[in-house]
Amino acid sequence: MTSKLNSARKTTFWGRLIAMAEARPEMRALSRLNAMSDEDLAARGLTRMGELHRIMGPRFYI
Repeated sequence: MTSKLNSARKTTFWGRLIAMAEARPEMRALSRLNAMSDEDLAARGLTRMGELHRIMGPRFYI
């Protein structure tokens, strides 16, 4: 029984952690970027790499 309780807590903890990460504005912007095709970006005069740098700022590097 203790094992099931610990498993439930872990799932809840990780579920909350993932929800917090997905709620960040950067993640929402990355989801929108991911939904766009390269052709859509090119039509707007943008590149995927340029948008990654804009969205993530100094936290993104290769």
